[in-house]
Amino acid sequence: MKQLYLIAPSWPIPIEKVNLTKLYLESLGRKVILPADLFGEDLLCANTDAGRFSHLKEALTSDADEIMAIIGGYGLTRLMPALLSLPKPGKAKVMYGFSDITALHIFLNQFWNWPTVHGPCGVGLINEKADKVSIARTVRIMNEGLSAYELPELIPLNLVATSITDVLGEVVGGNLCLVQTSLGTPWQLNTRDKILFLEDVSERGYRIDRMLNHLEQAGLFQGIKAVLFGEFTKGNEPNGLNLVGDVLQAFAKAMSFPIFQLSGCGHGLQNYPIPFNFTINLKVRRQENNSIYTLGSS
Repeated sequence: MKQLYLIAPSWPIPIEKVNLTKLYLESLGRKVILPADLFGEDLLCANTDAGRFSHLKEALTSDADEIMAIIGGYGLTRLMPALLSLPKPGKAKVMYGFSDITALHIFLNQFWNWPTVHGPCGVGLINEKADKVSIARTVRIMNEGLSAYELPELIPLNLVATSITDVLGEVVGGNLCLVQTSLGTPWQLNTRDKILFLEDVSERGYRIDRMLNHLEQAGLFQGIKAVLFGEFTKGNEPNGLNLVGDVLQAFAKAMSFPIFQLSGCGHGLQNYPIPFNFTINLKVRRQENNSIYTLGSS
């Protein structure tokens, strides 16, 4: 029986939802390890920095096969200095989560060369924040391995993307705000020869544009293989309009590397899982009229 360590490295949630998540994971044939002191007193997070780091350290160094964040939110970046001091354990584990968990994706992918899965957190699996298809695809990866992923089709956003035949590489990244937060830190994301995935929520068009330009000016797109824009949900202007799609298209047209739109991955109810630090081959499929391009994994 696989062992799964359930952690709350960011926000708190009601304990009844933690218990429901534990029961669901046990129904999948997992032996779930849950810290007895999961929650503690903290102004913003599920526990003190010391408490959350203790749980994270235990999970990373345990004999568990998998680690799952119960929810994202905020707080993991406060743990990064201590995390960087940990020696690499002998046993690799597959970690699941998204949003604030992007910081942990970056660390595990980049410093320990562990695979991770960007997708629903634990609470999403009890149908709180993910649809049935996203849950089913996550469970399939858990049961069959990383190669069981199903990547939605991609739409090219610039001319470079329409002229290539395939993109082969490892996917890294996650939440745009967290990737930006890594800049200038010891855990800054390394994107050279990688496929960079980005998504976000509740960010208006000008804020998305500012973050993307910050990444460009910081050199994060140098030597990159491609960018996949996931879902950028909400983010409406005060007048109700949404400029995010136009911002992404304008940015893509100005760049000299391939950029694609990937639907169904991000903060919406559709949150299809994507393996990180795992080689993916994106194959171009041209329709007969040779005027419409879509991509899929193979």
